[in-house]
Amino acid sequence: MATTIEQQTALDESLVHGTQRLRIGKSNFRLPSDIQSKEATLQV
Repeated sequence: MATTIEQQTALDESLVHGTQRLRIGKSNFRLPSDIQSKEATLQV
């Protein structure tokens, strides 16, 4: 079943009200480079 972007948007709007939707945008957040970790890898 192939849906177009418009159909998917309408379906999304009917399932989740616009005020309840989580807005995800671009961010310029950077981690400080001097973080000391006890583990071999740092999980974010």
